[in-house]
Amino acid sequence: ASDGRPSIRELAGEWIFSRAVFPATAADDRRYLDEVLRGGAAWTDRSGAHPVSEAVIARLLAAREEVDAFLDECLEEVVAARPKLVGFTSIFQQHLASLALARRVKEALPDTVVVLGGANCEDAMGAETVRQFPFVDAAVSGEADLVFPEMVVRVLAGRDLRGLPGVRTREGVAGEFQAGRFNTAPMVQDMDGLPYPDFGDYFAQFAASRFRRDWQPSIFFESSRGCWWGEKMHCTFCGLNGTTMAFRSKSAARVLSELGDLTAAHPGCDVQVVDNILDMAYFKDVVPELARRPLDLDLFYETKSNLRKDQVRQLRQARVRTIQPGIESFSDSVLRLMRKGVSGLQNVQLLKWCKELGVHPAWNVLWGFPGEDPAEYARMAELVPLLTHLPPPVGCTDLRLDRFSPNFVAAEALGFTDVRPLAPYRHIYRGLGEEALRNLAYYFSFRYREPRDVAAYVSPFVRALRAWQKAGPGSDFFSVDVAERLVLWDLRPKAKEPLTTIAGPARALYQACDAATDLRTLADAHAMASGEVEENLGPLVERGLMIRQGGRHLALAVPLGDYAPGQAVVQRFEALAA
Repeated sequence: ASDGRPSIRELAGEWIFSRAVFPATAADDRRYLDEVLRGGAAWTDRSGAHPVSEAVIARLLAAREEVDAFLDECLEEVVAARPKLVGFTSIFQQHLASLALARRVKEALPDTVVVLGGANCEDAMGAETVRQFPFVDAAVSGEADLVFPEMVVRVLAGRDLRGLPGVRTREGVAGEFQAGRFNTAPMVQDMDGLPYPDFGDYFAQFAASRFRRDWQPSIFFESSRGCWWGEKMHCTFCGLNGTTMAFRSKSAARVLSELGDLTAAHPGCDVQVVDNILDMAYFKDVVPELARRPLDLDLFYETKSNLRKDQVRQLRQARVRTIQPGIESFSDSVLRLMRKGVSGLQNVQLLKWCKELGVHPAWNVLWGFPGEDPAEYARMAELVPLLTHLPPPVGCTDLRLDRFSPNFVAAEALGFTDVRPLAPYRHIYRGLGEEALRNLAYYFSFRYREPRDVAAYVSPFVRALRAWQKAGPGSDFFSVDVAERLVLWDLRPKAKEPLTTIAGPARALYQACDAATDLRTLADAHAMASGEVEENLGPLVERGLMIRQGGRHLALAVPLGDYAPGQAVVQRFEALAA
């Protein structure tokens, strides 16, 4: 990352544990440090790379020195239980840590069956894991809920695991590689049939740890699987739900019952919902009922960004305090390349409504899609200073190529070439061949079929985004409706005037553009000609008080009422008013 911290590009979490699986020399370590951490890892070329700071490198090296002692402690707990079967769930940068402990378990307990599952074991990844690591007896591709109980029965009965759907075993992987087909475990269809999770062991361990004094524990809760939007139109960059895209959700009764049990057992805990997308049907039953029930919880949900204002209000009333909306861009054409199914103005209006209604949006910006128009980034660089009163993005980054995403599956058709495992994999899985690396990797580097200097044309936009992130709570823009006049107080850094008063038709039209609205709708609703509407709103667009895109207008000021400015804004406001 540009601030000297490692990003996912360096795979530093995997490298820390790699020596426990692949013996490394001092020269091996220096190559990773120099080529990846100091050299700057990138998805495409070095133009977007940032070196990791020496201070962070020192901490990574120190963490690496703790690995053996950590694994010994973990092994001691496992051996004390004398298990017949040990299972590891591996996602993100957990594969080498899982393999490192799995190796030690097998060495200490040769008769114990070692099974891996999770996103890092889907499709060819799990098959290659079994093929390359003899201490792994099996890997499950897909959801293990239905097949794992049968695995346990067979292990306890001394029977082998061959023939179970989605279960990779050493005897079967050669045939699967030869056929080029890797079957998947059956998906859970009845989400209500899943057992209620029991977090008792976790909280007992947490209470006995040093973290209990400073950390607020979180509970992870699942109300659905898959993605209903991905079933219709898979976002081109998304590699989630590799073999399990079909959307399934729990009933309202089950969701409410489970949340009630969790909050009663663990009062005051933060509840992080792990769903990839909010079930829109929940606005009819789950969300209203959560608003009615006096549950002690703050919820997080991932959502699509085309929420209506009343839906944002419902979420706030239901104590969904944080959402992760799939915003990613303010350009209609770039959003179409992503297959997001929303417009740039919809994304801005959601940010405005979130600020007004008190829902925090944790959102990201992406760029670098083949075929995108560089002029769109110049336009967005001019737009961003008008948005600095709204919640800024938490992440800003170039496009990543993930396994299972359409960009990976249809790379050539979508404008990519020379797709290969990300460079750090060669330092992590030392000595493995190109085919094995490709099967184990989840992240890939690439080149554009039509070369483009992405770093150059996005740089003004990136600078604007960084300035937005640094603007802080003192940047604000709000409106007060007083005596048939709309007073706009503009405390954004780029404000042309701190105070604007709108009356007459312009006031009514501005308020009607709380949501993005086209000229014809405005004209019909206010008995005006389109030219008259444009005449009233044009000067407001020119002054940056509203924005126009694709023939639609959106007011930017946040109305006072549900929203009240913070102390920093109040102080600036009072000084200006005086």
